[in-house]
Amino acid sequence: MLVHAKTPVIIMGAGRFVTPVVMFILGMIVILQLISTITEGMPSTPLIPDVLSNSLGTDIVTIMVIAFPILFLEYYIFAVPIAVILLIATKIIKSTRYELNIMNIGRDFGGAQIVRRAAAPALFAVASAELFRTPLRLYLFGPNFDPAVELVPELVPLFPVVVSLMSSLLAVPIALLLFMPTWVLNDAGVVTHLKSDRLNLRQCPDTQGVGRWIANMLGGYALLAFPITMFLNHFYEPLILPWLEGTIFSNEQIFYQLTTGTLWTIGLPFFVMTFILPVIIFNEAMQKRSTVRILKLATRLGAKMVRKERIQEIKRLSSVYDEEKAATVELYAEAANKEIVSTQKSIKSKSKTAITSSDKKRTTITKKKEKFKKSKK
Repeated sequence: MLVHAKTPVIIMGAGRFVTPVVMFILGMIVILQLISTITEGMPSTPLIPDVLSNSLGTDIVTIMVIAFPILFLEYYIFAVPIAVILLIATKIIKSTRYELNIMNIGRDFGGAQIVRRAAAPALFAVASAELFRTPLRLYLFGPNFDPAVELVPELVPLFPVVVSLMSSLLAVPIALLLFMPTWVLNDAGVVTHLKSDRLNLRQCPDTQGVGRWIANMLGGYALLAFPITMFLNHFYEPLILPWLEGTIFSNEQIFYQLTTGTLWTIGLPFFVMTFILPVIIFNEAMQKRSTVRILKLATRLGAKMVRKERIQEIKRLSSVYDEEKAATVELYAEAANKEIVSTQKSIKSKSKTAITSSDKKRTTITKKKEKFKKSKK
């Protein structure tokens, strides 16, 4: 990372977490409200009654609260080890055509990037929720539960939404187990380059992050399976299938179901994202630790820095020195066995040297002009 003297230092502090935290709070309020509305007055799960409380809504909320520490523990235990396995597997699989390297990447990661990082695992969780949908519905509501009979008509279209939401949240730990290692690899800047001897073939040079390569495969599945899953859950089962079996719906019921299904097809991933955002924030707190471990392993596997790391420490007037950014880059240099070139004195001396040399050039040009004028006279 080369920071020039005239470049303002960007401080990535706690302010970048405002948007994710606000999104998390608003999303959780809507989730809890939906669950409490659908489960209002319902006793605890019929299959195992009175496990946590006498209310089904309270049981679900309690399980959600317990789930957050489990997700953090999942990251702490599995994120780096799985990233190590993926890195070694990538090295073996792509060794014939690609070489492993470490790219000097920027260190800024704002609130928008944090929110976007939650999108892919959220889509993956929603798309995979079909595996848990039927067992979860039977467990929570029992085999004889009929929403058309048990719920008021206004809440019937919301029932599949709540079941989809809860089954998606159940799939979140699996999605995070696959996506968390890709965050670690992306943050470390480990990439694969097409070998130079392969550039003789008719193909474009290819440089891709190892984490992005794996995340793209998982995201491709999610983008394909997500619309199919949402169509089955929110259009086919509640509307098309009953119509094929002879059920007659009024125009108002059809419009309400289509509107609800469309809105929640768009909105459901955002509510699942709110459940993932705290883990991404936790990843930001653990980034230095995980990055150094991955870089050391990548170096042992033969990876080299794409260009030498250069650090110039700058304190301009009242600007605050970005210690966090410098510490992260120092970890990069340490992991890659690179010498850190810095200090304020070197910057000042270089700037003085540049000014002195430019002054000498101007003086020389002026003297030549004066000699030329004298020779003409």
